[in-house]
Amino acid sequence: MKSIKYIIAIISITMLSACEEQPLTIPDFVPPISGKMILIEEFTGASCSGCPAGAAKVEELLRSFPKNVAAVAIHGDFLTEPIEDKSIYDFRTTESSMIEQSFTIFSKPAAMTDRNPILDGNIIKDAPPAWGIFVQELLKADQEIKLEIEASVVGGVLDVTVTGNALLDLQGNYNIGVYVTQSHILDYQKTNGSTLEDYEFNHFLRKSMTSVPNGDILSSDLVSGEEFSRNYSFTIPTELGPMIPEWVIDDLEVVAFISRDEGSVAPIIQAAKKKL
Repeated sequence: MKSIKYIIAIISITMLSACEEQPLTIPDFVPPISGKMILIEEFTGASCSGCPAGAAKVEELLRSFPKNVAAVAIHGDFLTEPIEDKSIYDFRTTESSMIEQSFTIFSKPAAMTDRNPILDGNIIKDAPPAWGIFVQELLKADQEIKLEIEASVVGGVLDVTVTGNALLDLQGNYNIGVYVTQSHILDYQKTNGSTLEDYEFNHFLRKSMTSVPNGDILSSDLVSGEEFSRNYSFTIPTELGPMIPEWVIDDLEVVAFISRDEGSVAPIIQAAKKKL
């Protein structure tokens, strides 16, 4: 009888153990081995108390996917005014304003990931913790174009050459955009409950070398193996207005993108970046 009771006890313990919830292991996302690169356009502002969380998420994604993510911080109209009696700089630009006005921004922080409505149907993504999900989903797509940038500053003139090569037959109309960004600018930033001193502003959109928001017309119906090249030039200003940050060459980065013009939207299919 004891042996029967012992066997029943063992079976019961085994069944209970089997019923216990086992931890679910989710494998880390593995970036593609291709040159697919996603562009994050972050809508931010010095007077936006929630925006440091968005900027922190962008930096996290750049660290996680250094070869697959490029970033631009857009200081348009909403919550971008300098902090009264504190701010040294005014990060607002006409081009940033035009970009922000071209999309519906209800709140900040917000961002566009390749201007693609992937997963939730919205181009504007307003929850920073989820931005990585959209980036990872977009990185699953095939690379359609190889895109490279050459950039240099000689005699105060920034010269940029963007070259591309279609990796597939691509039907439709395509645009090219080229941004110049600057990082490592220290100034005041509002945050929840306080104002941060010496906050580091990164990827600040200083100049668009192409029309905004969608860039310049590139081509129609690209053929696999077809190459293209575009040159751009910009004289860096030395006389700056009040509250305009100094141009620091070593802190500049050129970001280029190719978008597919679909009428009401122009999702980006490939980005590239080049630090000076």
